[in-house]
Amino acid sequence: MKDYILYKSRKIYKKYGLFGIILLIISIISIFAGIYMSYIFISKISTSVRLIENGEQLDQQLTGIIGDFIGGVIGTVWSFAGVILFFLALRLQSKELSLQLEEMKSTRNVFQVQQFENTFFNLLKTQNDIRQSTELRDENFNHIQGETNTTYFNGNAAFEKIRGFINQEKDKLDKNIKAIEYILSDDCDWEEEKKSENINDFKEYYTVSYNELENNPSLKSKAIFKLAYNQYSNQLSHYFRNLYHILLYIKENEELELSQNFQEEFTGEKIGIYINDENVKGKEIKRKYKKYSHFLQAQMSGTELFLLFYNVLFFKKAKKLVQYYDLIENLNVDDLLYPELDVNFYQEYQDGLEIIPKSDLKKRDEILKI
Repeated sequence: MKDYILYKSRKIYKKYGLFGIILLIISIISIFAGIYMSYIFISKISTSVRLIENGEQLDQQLTGIIGDFIGGVIGTVWSFAGVILFFLALRLQSKELSLQLEEMKSTRNVFQVQQFENTFFNLLKTQNDIRQSTELRDENFNHIQGETNTTYFNGNAAFEKIRGFINQEKDKLDKNIKAIEYILSDDCDWEEEKKSENINDFKEYYTVSYNELENNPSLKSKAIFKLAYNQYSNQLSHYFRNLYHILLYIKENEELELSQNFQEEFTGEKIGIYINDENVKGKEIKRKYKKYSHFLQAQMSGTELFLLFYNVLFFKKAKKLVQYYDLIENLNVDDLLYPELDVNFYQEYQDGLEIIPKSDLKKRDEILKI
């Protein structure tokens, strides 16, 4: 019984609140006070009141007193109770409407999350399908048999083949740079025309001159990847274009939710909480969407991350998203073409009002500590 009374008390408190319960008690007291005063008044005048007979006139003074008391005193008390009850009804209705709006908002948020996740995982599936359908055809002429042998590489094997091409081009570039250094040295006795021809061939092949590489060595990696992209553009462009749109989709939804949160705090719908000048809810939203980028990253092999690292150097918008979500964080520094130079491509920078954080790549020894 005690538990039941306690349960009912909590239910009433939750429904009306402390202020509402006080008003409800006042209104009940007013109603009973009116009834009690009516009882006392009728008891006092009962000896003076009787039924009139035919032809007898009403006592105007006595009926006036009764009417004035009921209308002026009892009526006022009950009107006061009625106003309180009407106010409570409006307050309760307003609270219920607010709860309905909150429930609708919660339902809308759940629907938005479901809609986002359905689209996101469909995009993720499409990305995986593109990966699996990526195909390379390698043709080699067999001089012994006198025929061309064709080998097909699919999926991850295709990306490994492209990476192998890039590593070969790196070794080739390093040798060609040494060759140009020799040509420009005093030890080379070639004719000037032959020297110029080799230097021009170097620039034509790598689309960047030896002097430019000497002044800016970080261009070496870009020159090498450009060769690979031109060679395998059909395979790489489709894969990375879809990857970019997945990241863009995540970012657009993140910015939409951040904007909604800011609007709600600005209009006073909810209170913004800040810790160290950082909005707690905003930080939570960013962490939520970074989780989705981790789902994308988890499906990518080390070779795909390697190719992504260099591909986005040519596309500013894509690089911003890759660096913002730190999609290359699991790529080892040791796997880069020129580690000491290439890590500088992903330094912190500002894009408008947004700070894009630095990507900290680790060496294998730092990851696997004993």
